[in-house]
Amino acid sequence: MTAIMPKPNRTLALFVVSILAALLLAPHFAGARNDSKKKGRPPAAVRVSPVQEKEVVTLVTLIGSAEPWLETVVASEESGLVKEVLVEEGDRVQKGQVLCKQNTSQLELKVEAAKANMAEARVQETQAQRELQRQERLYSIKSVSEKAYDDARFASEASHKKMARLKVELRALEDQLDKKIIRAPVSGYVVKRHCLPGQWLGEGKPVVTLVVPDPILFMVPVPERHIPAMRKGDSARVIFDALPGRVFRGIIDAVIPRADKVARTFPVRIKILNRDNAIKAGMLGRATFPVGNPHRAILVPKDALVLSSSGTVVYVINDDKAHLVPVKIGPAHGPLIEIQGNLKAGSKVVVRGNERLRPGQPVRVMREGKSVNPPATHRATPKPNPS
Repeated sequence: MTAIMPKPNRTLALFVVSILAALLLAPHFAGARNDSKKKGRPPAAVRVSPVQEKEVVTLVTLIGSAEPWLETVVASEESGLVKEVLVEEGDRVQKGQVLCKQNTSQLELKVEAAKANMAEARVQETQAQRELQRQERLYSIKSVSEKAYDDARFASEASHKKMARLKVELRALEDQLDKKIIRAPVSGYVVKRHCLPGQWLGEGKPVVTLVVPDPILFMVPVPERHIPAMRKGDSARVIFDALPGRVFRGIIDAVIPRADKVARTFPVRIKILNRDNAIKAGMLGRATFPVGNPHRAILVPKDALVLSSSGTVVYVINDDKAHLVPVKIGPAHGPLIEIQGNLKAGSKVVVRGNERLRPGQPVRVMREGKSVNPPATHRATPKPNPS
């Protein structure tokens, strides 16, 4: 009778083989780990820039807003009914241009009556003058009494004075008639219209608001610590958010000696030429002023600064290694910034690739035009098959 033997378990056999292979290869992997530790961290690819030493002037940039050179509310000098408004908001007007007309029918009748009275008085004046001349001749030959001569003389003077009074009254009516036509006192833009045709316009009531935008005034609240450095006539550079790419040169027109009690800032007024009227009243902008005297300073690119747990630092390249140098930050000058620290002009500081550097780490300086970080690999995403 033949005995039946059970078949070997395949899973158990594979497990035994894997254990034996792990035991045989363990020394090889241990040696590879030791070799990688001996090699250390590979050099980091960085880009550098030289430390500069220059004579600079500290600049401060402050936010302000544009205001028109002049804003005036044109008012009515005479009360009356509005007949016609000849301008709209946004219109440009010239000095002397008609803005509004009031109804003048009643006033015109008064002017005509005054002219008729003057014509009558002129005739009476002429008659009185001739009578006086006749009486003078007769009185000279003793043909009339002195009283007749005096009466003729007084009548002539009275007619002359009456004529003068009527002339003044006519001029007053004509002046009143002229004031019924409201004209622009300056050249500018209409920013608000206050009346409409058919509306009763009282004496002194507003008709339109005009602004003169050239030159434009840029008002900046300046902290009190910078006020001693502000001088009338100093230049300033102004940019506006609404006008990208344009830089305007202005002159400090006034430093107003009254501070805001809460913010402790003083209004500084900058005058800017605005020939093309590109700058509108109310635009937000930034003015850059020079403050302080020229001085020599150590400058590095802003990209060289790294914020660490101990403060702001830069990495200086020495013997192909990155060395950490703590620094204190000063004012900015365009793409450069003032710093104080153990640096000298000509040293190389890391401006790209410094985010993950460690003190003493070997570095490899990349030439301009080469990327510090390798480009990411993009994989195409397969489109789902339509169902």
